[in-house]
Amino acid sequence: MSEIALYRSAVALRTALIGKELIRINAPLSAGPLPEVGSTIEEVRSHNKSIEIVWDDGMVLETQLRLLGGWHLYRQGEVWKKPQDSAHVVVEVDEWVAACFNSSSVETYRDFDPRRHPLLGTLGPDLRSPSADIEECVDRMMGYEERDETISEVLHDQRIMVGVGNVYRCEILWACEIHPWAQIGTLKRAECRELVQLAYEMLQSNYVHPAHKSAEGVAHDLAAYGRQGKACHRCGDLIRVAHHGEASRVLYWCPGCQTAHQPLVRPNFTPLSIERDGMYVDQHPAAQMFMQDVISARDNSQHNTY
Repeated sequence: MSEIALYRSAVALRTALIGKELIRINAPLSAGPLPEVGSTIEEVRSHNKSIEIVWDDGMVLETQLRLLGGWHLYRQGEVWKKPQDSAHVVVEVDEWVAACFNSSSVETYRDFDPRRHPLLGTLGPDLRSPSADIEECVDRMMGYEERDETISEVLHDQRIMVGVGNVYRCEILWACEIHPWAQIGTLKRAECRELVQLAYEMLQSNYVHPAHKSAEGVAHDLAAYGRQGKACHRCGDLIRVAHHGEASRVLYWCPGCQTAHQPLVRPNFTPLSIERDGMYVDQHPAAQMFMQDVISARDNSQHNTY
């Protein structure tokens, strides 16, 4: 597959898939774990003859494409140009079906994020369970060792709680009006409890505030996630997007109303004095004469003082 064709395929996949919930996936060539139905597609990346599809929980599907390989996009119900049973990967969302043909390899894995790795500590309560212990999650947040870590990263740390994907993270922070770069050490216990409680309620109902679900049960019109450049439902400011954290995950937030515990930015300042290297001066003869006069006047002034 040529670089141009690879780029065009990635662009088409981004348009059709990003921000959509997974309805079905089939990857018979992959021996790894598959993304969960209901998880949201967050990124489509292309490089070195491969296309990667990334979900909001950090799951990645990577396809290495042969010379005649590629991704096809079909609307639901549309007749395929190739036999469906020859597809190496099928990813289905609300309106589209993406199928990969003639791939040399198919691999699924999680984007490595040290803070989400279970080997670094025991897993926190799974908020997808009705019996999840919310107070234990709050205790773990309040006792977080790295007090200058951002709340965005803490919400993704599986040692604190399990189940909070990127969509939920963005929506929870928006709902609580907390700046995504707020340091965990600045949050009060009541604020941590509010975050955990809201995450629990969202996961239990599979409903992201203030989204509404269509007849098919698919969430849309989210408050922050996927709405970069659009007006905030609450304050009217424009939603922003950035990559953040160890795994460089996309993060959506509103700078107009998510101001709680916003970290201070060091203002620009002008020093009272500027150290200059005397060797670097204007070499023009007039400048040299002027500087000699200045130095003589300064020496005379210091001499008269004593």
